[in-house]
Amino acid sequence: MKFRRSFLVSAILGAVLGFVFAGCRKDSGDGGSNLDSGSACAEIGYSKSAKVANGEQCVPNSGGDTSSVVKLRITTATGLSATCTGTVISSTAVLTAAHCFEFGGPVSVVATSVVNGERSDTAASGVFTHPGFSNSGNSLLINDVAVVRTSSKLPAPPLPILLSRPPKVDEEAVVAGYGQTDNGGPAVDDVVAGRAIIRSVTDNHVRIDYRSGESHPCKGDSGGALFIEQDGGLVIVGVVSQSDPSINSDQVCKKGDKTLYTNTQGKEVSDFIFSVARDAAVK
Repeated sequence: MKFRRSFLVSAILGAVLGFVFAGCRKDSGDGGSNLDSGSACAEIGYSKSAKVANGEQCVPNSGGDTSSVVKLRITTATGLSATCTGTVISSTAVLTAAHCFEFGGPVSVVATSVVNGERSDTAASGVFTHPGFSNSGNSLLINDVAVVRTSSKLPAPPLPILLSRPPKVDEEAVVAGYGQTDNGGPAVDDVVAGRAIIRSVTDNHVRIDYRSGESHPCKGDSGGALFIEQDGGLVIVGVVSQSDPSINSDQVCKKGDKTLYTNTQGKEVSDFIFSVARDAAVK
């Protein structure tokens, strides 16, 4: 398997690890944000969902259930098994986070999709991390993005990366992932999805906060996309990277957490994605 190694210093591995083994949580709140009441699972391709404390468990139920949100099962050279989340962006490419591959290098990566209500595995042929993936010196990850190329065509359809306009502060977003539904619990078999509000947008990051009534990433959701609606469908505006460096480790996945998504419209990030996946979908 081809593997392009990025250069993350060992001093920050502990901080990143909190999101490598990264589900969506939803606080029940007592007022919360005024979010769309429609099913987030329906947005990402499922006809059935079950309410859980952390949002909605998206349950494969019918021949029409097909989703571009995939589980990435990673086995490293050191024997470590990890779960990250990814999104299909072309017939042979999955978008995810670079830090998912910083622990010994992958021996194998398998992307599990749900297509027509059934799970389908596709093996990776190569993993490419952004060559500029780095820590700015204050535990802030920059260019935290990777592309997994697959050995055969992915069965799920690609979702486009939004380039025609920037995401907006206070805009509603959809989050989804295969991580934990509780900090310290196991990763889930079925994807969990929910809604959140974009709180800030910079050249490098798009941020959402864990507030009452909003869903939020947890461990195992690393690499999952932040989606917004454009022209009647979901588009990608970010990739789960890390909790904001101002957040203490005991706040991760809890109310008050703030998550930074790598901004997929940043020039260095978008140039990298399309250099590896030239056929990636765009809107």
